[in-house]
Amino acid sequence: MGSQVREKTTSTPRLDLNDPTEARLACCARRISRLLAALAVTANVDVESSLDDFLGAVYALIRAKQENFQDRPSRRIKVKPVAQRAARIAVGHVKTGGLWIAGFYFNNALFRTAAVYHRILKVATGTNGPVPLLQLDALGRYAGWNSIRLYKIHNQVNELKHEPQGVYHGRFVSYDDALTAACDLLDLIEAWMVAQTRPASTAGT
Repeated sequence: MGSQVREKTTSTPRLDLNDPTEARLACCARRISRLLAALAVTANVDVESSLDDFLGAVYALIRAKQENFQDRPSRRIKVKPVAQRAARIAVGHVKTGGLWIAGFYFNNALFRTAAVYHRILKVATGTNGPVPLLQLDALGRYAGWNSIRLYKIHNQVNELKHEPQGVYHGRFVSYDDALTAACDLLDLIEAWMVAQTRPASTAGT
């Protein structure tokens, strides 16, 4: 008689759909799911791969909230907890929770959102170039679309990437900014999808 294989079970974190923020996060995932089933998306590997990475941004926002992420608009990084965490990792102890991890997930969400934003702007406009020019083009093509918070994230990520101090003195992007930007990016992808399915005779109207 063959040996039985026991399936490992782990507790799975859940979203509280009665919580307004978590309900918005679930809505983002639902919209991504619908987009991935749309013909315009399945026919475009650039959009499919962008949505893959963007779901990671939504996941990172979920984990940041679950780890009690706190906005840091004017508070410096606390270096002592970073040093303590590094020392623990050095001897093999990996802590998977806490405010540092919350910040890690939040930064992950920012990077993913900024990257996907630039990629989707290229798809939505059919052109190449820097974010400010592509954003201006997209605003002209997709009436009613809001780019304010997405551009804010683009600038914050540039600071993280290029400024020597990064966000040492604080972030000017809040958690609500990041979540709203995620919804705005989905608005752009959905507007692009509608444009792809519109009859050629009405495409310019």
